[in-house]
Order: sequence, then C-alpha cells, then structure tokens
Amino acid sequence: MSLNTKTPGLNYEKMVRLADAAWALLENQRLDQIKFDAVADMVGIDQRFASALVGSVQSLVLAKMAALDCQSILEAYHDIADAGEVSIREKIIEGLLHRFETYGPFRRQIDQLNKSARRHPELAVRLLDGLEAAIRRILMISGDPANGLKGMLRVKGVAGVFLLTSRVWMKDDSPDLAATMKMLDQRMSTAEEWCTSLRVFALESQSGQNSNENGQDDGRYGEDND
Repeated sequence: MSLNTKTPGLNYEKMVRLADAAWALLENQRLDQIKFDAVADMVGIDQRFASALVGSVQSLVLAKMAALDCQSILEAYHDIADAGEVSIREKIIEGLLHRFETYGPFRRQIDQLNKSARRHPELAVRLLDGLEAAIRRILMISGDPANGLKGMLRVKGVAGVFLLTSRVWMKDDSPDLAATMKMLDQRMSTAEEWCTSLRVFALESQSGQNSNENGQDDGRYGEDND
C-alpha cells in the first residue's frame, strides 16, 4: 500500500487545493471549459494522482460549494442560537441570508455555473440537490425537522424561494443586502400562502390536532411553534 493511502489528511489537503483552484478558474470560465489537467498543474499535483482523488472538475466545484455551505450553516447556527425567542420563519431567513453572504464574493462563479447548468442538465440536477441539502439543514437548525412528505415539500418550497431571490441578489451590491432581504421576505410570504393552501402547513383549525398527534405544531413559519 502506498504512503498516500495511509495519509488521508494529506489527501484531503490536496483535494482542498484542487477544489480551490477549480473554483478560482471558474470565475472567468464556464465549467465545461476548465481542463482537469490544468487544475492539477495549477497546484502542482500529479495529474493521474489528482484523477484518483477526484475524477472531474465538476466534482471539485461541487466539493467547494459543499464546504462553503458548511461554513455558512455553522455560522447561521451560532447566530440563531444567540438570537433568543424568534420565529422559525425569521431563523430560516437568517440562514438563507448567511448563504447569500457566504457566496457574496463569488457571484462570478455562480453566474458561470448558471450558464453551464443551462447547457448541462445533469449539472443543474446536482446543483439543485446541493441546494436542497443545504436548505434542509437550515430548516433543521431553525426548528423545522423537515420530516416526511410535507417536510420534503417545505424544503423544495424554500429552495424555490432562494432561487427566485438569487436573481435580485446577483445585482444587490448594498453592504446589508437590503434588496435581497426584502425579496426574501416577500417570497417567503408567498410561499407560506401556497403551502397553507396546499396543506403543506396545517390550517389553523387543524394545528391543535397535529400537535396532539405529532408532538409538534405544523403552523406557518411566521408563528413560533414552541
């Protein structure tokens, strides 16, 4: 067995370097224009060994995004924990804002990914999967366990809110993301109305019944369910 297979920490460090390099190149190139060999050469890693670590530029970019999402969610978790008694809705918006803030320096990369996703449906699916995974974690740290079919629909609904708001965020250069915050609030209100009408949230008349059956109220995000 080679030395490298015995040193997972070293291999992880090399994967991080590769992912950072791919992410940097993405600023000015579409994903499908970035050559894997160029990424490996950029950080001085043998091309074949880089291929053994991770097989594609797409995988490197998705790994970088997963790391950014982890950073964003952990920061949101600590802020939410210090926020005191606020509604689930406000906590979710805080989590979404953290994600926008984390990706703030990387709008050009996001623009390149959007262009590439329109040309490559498989990439679009992977990006959506990553977004929904991040949204699920945001819901969970906000107090919504996102369980079952209704939980899945809430995840998809909030992911839709994020995607629609991202159009405003791409052009929002204000230091406090005021326009993004305003759009998030509006889109969340619209999503809540749809979810209530589709019974993704229980109607008020059913909330007590759901609390007794499930131990938790399925009320709107605008209301605390503690």
